[in-house]
Amino acid sequence: MIAFLVLIGSVAVYGKHYSCIHTNHDQLLPSQVVSNVIADIDKDGDGIVEPTEVQAEFVARYDVDKNGSITEDEFVTQWHRHYLDVRNFVGYLFHNFDVNNDMSLTDSDLVALSKNLDTDGNGEISIAEFRTYMVNLYTNCVTAHGN
Repeated sequence: MIAFLVLIGSVAVYGKHYSCIHTNHDQLLPSQVVSNVIADIDKDGDGIVEPTEVQAEFVARYDVDKNGSITEDEFVTQWHRHYLDVRNFVGYLFHNFDVNNDMSLTDSDLVALSKNLDTDGNGEISIAEFRTYMVNLYTNCVTAHGN
């Protein structure tokens, strides 16, 4: 009994468990969720995921307190509410987006992530590059930033 209580206490103190196994409350496939994310970000429909579009989406949807930094709780709550992915999976997404591992999403994370996503090095993130990255997160359990 004591060992069980110590184990439970350790989990509470040392953090949450995140799962890279995708589950969605509406039974949407990863490709469907990624398509929805792309539709939300690429507002002008030009096929380019522009940093200003990503920043606008993140600020509008996820930075609930409008302080310029998105906490894990803000991100998980809003992503879950909008895309209906289970919370453990959304925590996994957050930690992949948090490039500098400071437990918040800021402009510096978006800049670093943009560099990782621009696989052809042309200075722009195409929808295809963005889709490939996101589908990898959803289906291949990418556990490190851009790897």
